[in-house]
Amino acid sequence: MVPRTFATSPEVAAPWGELDADEKRQRLLDVAKDVFTEQGLEAPMPLIAAAAGVGVGSLYRAYGSKEDLLAALLIRQLRLLQTEIAVAAEQEDAWAAIEQSVRRIAERQATNKLLRGALSLTSERRDVVMALGEVSLAWQQLIDRAREEGTVRNDATVKDVRFMFAAAQAADEVEPGGRDRILTLLLEALRR
Repeated sequence: MVPRTFATSPEVAAPWGELDADEKRQRLLDVAKDVFTEQGLEAPMPLIAAAAGVGVGSLYRAYGSKEDLLAALLIRQLRLLQTEIAVAAEQEDAWAAIEQSVRRIAERQATNKLLRGALSLTSERRDVVMALGEVSLAWQQLIDRAREEGTVRNDATVKDVRFMFAAAQAADEVEPGGRDRILTLLLEALRR
């Protein structure tokens, strides 16, 4: 089954041949994200190529394997997350930045099973580990600033933030929307 026409499909975008290599990779990532979201991570590479309006060879030239494609999707999202945390860190109140960011990101994670699945399949890859490290560093810088402001516990770490996201996902499995309650409790425990 060919997925619906995506906003990034060739009918509404520049012709494939006019794109440089990076633009081709970005278009493939956009289409792959839509296909994986609609069809699941089991969607085959030929389906992604068809949705992008290119041959399978073009897809494999850009991404040598499905794992490479999933890792690239995940890394792109991790870089956006890193930027989001860095922008939040520019707020005057570091604690408010932490609280708002944790809630916003947990909300997105609740509706985005694709990235969680991609992480479980690619978490051992060096490029993914490096991207995760960059996100952790951004969180740590924000936590350190909040600690300096006296608004977060002295023993707070990036692991605590990860635990909050894991708990939010688990709470939603127990009861839909349960993440709001558990985040309120955990954020209060993190606050000084």
